Amino acid sequence: MTSRASLLGEPVSGLVKGRTLLLGLLLTWLPIGAGAEIRVVTTNTTLADLARQVGEGRVRVESLMRGPENAHNVIPKPSFVVKLRKADLFVHLGLDAEPWVPNLVRAARRERMLPGGEGNVDVSRGIALLEVPSAGALSRAMGDIHVYGNTHYALDPLNGSIIAGNLAEAFSRVDPTNAALYEEQTRKLERSLRELTDSLQERIEPLRGSRVVVYHRTWPYFLKRFSLEKLAEVEPKPGIAPGPRHIADLAERMKRSGIGLVLVETYSNRKIAERLADLAEARSVVLAQEVKALPGVESYQALFRHNVEALLAASSESGGTP
Repeated sequence: MTSRASLLGEPVSGLVKGRTLLLGLLLTWLPIGAGAEIRVVTTNTTLADLARQVGEGRVRVESLMRGPENAHNVIPKPSFVVKLRKADLFVHLGLDAEPWVPNLVRAARRERMLPGGEGNVDVSRGIALLEVPSAGALSRAMGDIHVYGNTHYALDPLNGSIIAGNLAEAFSRVDPTNAALYEEQTRKLERSLRELTDSLQERIEPLRGSRVVVYHRTWPYFLKRFSLEKLAEVEPKPGIAPGPRHIADLAERMKRSGIGLVLVETYSNRKIAERLADLAEARSVVLAQEVKALPGVESYQALFRHNVEALLAASSESGGTP
């Protein structure tokens, strides 16, 4: 007996596969059902922690990064694509912070995950960016600069409130039933971050106005929020490794200026930072640029507490004000 599928010119197996694919696509566009969690994939651990705080038990979050890595230089794994295909939302820093992201979302082959899609969440929306280059100044000779401005905006704790608002909006879009919960969690987080910022500004007051050297241009938002100033960078240009002459000249400059601290990320060359600090009779201090970048930094709030205390301790050891 000839099946209806055969009469339509399509094998039964192909028809079944087609229906299964169609059903899967329809399910990815439906709002989250009652009792179901929002499946969230974030690029980094900081966004993952903020997503959990805003989601309050209504989200299942996975971060593609572990914490210590350089977000600019991640090499996507096949497992990243698999995770993205299963996610309801993909949360990232936007701008040109993570140059590997566009290829990743294309590889996932899900229209909703493409820029502008319902599942693509760019948390940079609403951030007042620092270090925005003028259009005429852009050149490869300047090193690895960001064309939209500095992308390390999450290192200002008050920008965490803006990120949280963007997350709450995205969560409410796919799970409107719990929109009030996400809004309340965002307000709670905003209050928490304001109180934390006020407390840490008071704590770090002895260092107000102090000048420091940074390894990479990771810290402008942090320095501005906590009233510290940058003298120079260890890298002669962003992303360019320093040579011996640059280190020697910078060490002399630090000694003349009385600079006692060199700030370094977990992924930067600590030996170079320590060499510079030794030559300048200063201290190098490793700070957490992301949640889980260092042991004990398990939350967004813990990141700022750790960094402030690390700076105070290093300043005391270098002979500065404790």
